[in-house]
Amino acid sequence: MSIRFRSTELSSAEASFLKWQYGFDEEDEPFERALWQAIMRAWEADNASGIGTHYLERLGCRGAFPEEVALYVRFRSEESDVVWNELISRAGLSDRRTAKVETTINRRRADRALGRTEKTAQ
Repeated sequence: MSIRFRSTELSSAEASFLKWQYGFDEEDEPFERALWQAIMRAWEADNASGIGTHYLERLGCRGAFPEEVALYVRFRSEESDVVWNELISRAGLSDRRTAKVETTINRRRADRALGRTEKTAQ
């Protein structure tokens, strides 16, 4: 499965972020996936500890990955919808959050329930 972006409209960090959010990581390098996991864990640790560990600041320090960290922090801020909608429009994608997608397990349950009602109706 692949996802196509308007690559001229996005930085490499934004494209990687959208792949990560959409769950399309086949073309993403393992290094980038590990980076996003590190950023997410740093965010959680900084917010959960209450003692101000500042892991994100260290990740975003000079020579680290400032663009990715800054993008993640903007996405997790109170303006996350604005950031998300802007990225989606620039990438030329539809917002998957606007459509209700039924999970595989729920589809199976519905099929089973429908199959039982058809059998009982006959």
